[in-house]
Amino acid sequence: MAAPVSPYRVKEKSGWAIADPHCVRRRVMVCVVVLCCVFSALLARLWYLQVVRGASYLMQAKVNSLKNVPLSAPRGLVFDRHGSLVNGKLPRSATVLATSRASHSVALLPAALPSLRRDPEGRRKILQTLGFLIHTTPAEIEAQLEDAARRGGRLYDPVRVGGEVDLETITRVEENKWRLRSPGLGSAVLVTDDISRHYPAGAMAAHVLGYTGIVNERDIEKAKRNRDEPGTRSLAYDDIIGKSGIERQFDRLLAGVRGSEQYEVDARGRPLRPVGEIREKPGHTLVLSIDAKLQRAAESALDAARNSGAAAAIDPRNGEVLALASRPTFDSNIFSLKKKDFQKRWLAINTNAKKPLINRAVTSAFPPGSTFKMMTAAAGLQQGTTRTGTTHVCNGAYYLGRARFGCWKTHGAGIDIYDAMAQSCDVYFYQRALKMGDPEGTGPTYLAKIARQFGLGEPVGIDLPVDDRRTQGLMPDPAWRRRFHARRPQLAHWYPGNTLNMSIGQGDVTATPLQMALATGAVANGGTLWQPRLMREIRNATTDKVIRRGTSRSRSVGIQDRYLSIVRAGMRQVITKGTARAPFADMTHVAVAGKTGSAEDDANGTAHAWFVCFAPYDPAGRVKPRIAIAVIIENAGHGSENAAPVAKKILEAAFPAPKSSAAKTVRR
Repeated sequence: MAAPVSPYRVKEKSGWAIADPHCVRRRVMVCVVVLCCVFSALLARLWYLQVVRGASYLMQAKVNSLKNVPLSAPRGLVFDRHGSLVNGKLPRSATVLATSRASHSVALLPAALPSLRRDPEGRRKILQTLGFLIHTTPAEIEAQLEDAARRGGRLYDPVRVGGEVDLETITRVEENKWRLRSPGLGSAVLVTDDISRHYPAGAMAAHVLGYTGIVNERDIEKAKRNRDEPGTRSLAYDDIIGKSGIERQFDRLLAGVRGSEQYEVDARGRPLRPVGEIREKPGHTLVLSIDAKLQRAAESALDAARNSGAAAAIDPRNGEVLALASRPTFDSNIFSLKKKDFQKRWLAINTNAKKPLINRAVTSAFPPGSTFKMMTAAAGLQQGTTRTGTTHVCNGAYYLGRARFGCWKTHGAGIDIYDAMAQSCDVYFYQRALKMGDPEGTGPTYLAKIARQFGLGEPVGIDLPVDDRRTQGLMPDPAWRRRFHARRPQLAHWYPGNTLNMSIGQGDVTATPLQMALATGAVANGGTLWQPRLMREIRNATTDKVIRRGTSRSRSVGIQDRYLSIVRAGMRQVITKGTARAPFADMTHVAVAGKTGSAEDDANGTAHAWFVCFAPYDPAGRVKPRIAIAVIIENAGHGSENAAPVAKKILEAAFPAPKSSAAKTVRR
């Protein structure tokens, strides 16, 4: 069979010849066009990359060749109320409550560690060596690496695995860095400069200041959800944030802005040389309303008390919180300790049956006992059902039908409102409460309304990160009882006995020490209830310019001052000839007015000891009270014996006795 003949060439005598030159020419032209298109596309792409996107890719190349090592910013200083500048200078009386100090940490670069899948043995050796040097275990280090990854840490982000390390540990790590190097990846361990939070006064004001700690996944997720809300701080995987107290409430202002050191790195990410630095910006300075001298006195007095307790002191002129103490307490510095030391201290706190982390002054509500009689007296006077000339006989008990409602002692005949306040006569207040209206309806409803006007049963609104529901206590009335016992009709009715219990601060009535301090302040200042506040001012740490000042809202309690003056006079007699005469007998240089209280505790046979007071007292009203105090000692018995001495120590710090023997009453 003959071979096929190509249509493009034929065999001639002289050799091969093109049979169809036009077809070949077309083919050549097509190839030329295709090649031109290809080279044109390549040239266009090259022009796009070099000219259009050249600057962008150059920037990316620089970024890839540079590595930022973050520098922690020092958190802002926290001062007591004397930390405000005077003529541009810090007064000597200023007390630093929180500051930052330099420290060192050991960190790991995850990218420089051998792979867990490819070289598990090499990884194990490095982690085992490092664990030995910094007194931890490989498992704990792996857990920290995994935790950092969950929080958003990247491969080249250093992960702190040993905080607050000492010079000896740093020396050991540096001497053994050759053991912590993996082939081709460089050293995986860094010794970094760090900043830790420090509280110079230790446990003082711990419940106010709170503490700091590293972010967790929940913190980061919350920040992402709330990123559009004003004041929300953007969080990185290793940020230190406020976890409670003032540290948390003002975290964004205290945190500052991180800086960074910039290094040129090779293709494997190993640092070659430093190329620049972005300076960190310290957090703002926060000045609190707390008076360190009064705070120290309150805590020292609570330490000497027989049981757990709390004290709150406010300025009745503006609502500033002067002292806020709770016992037992904790030292906020433990949260900056090395992990091993921290775990021991944390276990002791967390297993303490008395719950040291609870801020009893703000969130623990107790029956106010006889301190509530301030409100019962004011309500009756305002309503007109109680008058100064009204007297009762106290035989040690009041009988409502067959039910006996006791008094703590027999006071006899002729007990008026002043005697009833001074001697804390329950029988007097039982009978005055029954006169306010129907004891099963309008009477207790009116008394509860007045008590709420004094702030009981309502959130206090203090600038601390606490749930408002935990600060409001309970002010019951017939309507509340019907709602609360809606599914138990047999308990839903309000009886006259409930009214009697409420009139002396028992039954379902509860209040926090801060609420009672605010209510006492309202009695003292003529009827103004202030919203409490801790923040006095915030100023820029660099320029010292004040960027925000604390302000408080106030409202009237709805009681005329002429009636409150009667309550104040009765409270003064508590000190001069009543239940608190003994503890204040030697305090003659300042006039104090107060009220003792003993609140029954159903869960314990011993009553809670209460005491509230204000000073200075001036019957003419020319001298304005400067402090109102509430103290509770849990299950300690009589307020005069256990709570009043604590308040006295605070008053002695606020009004030091004159050095001369002829002490005079404070009139300024």
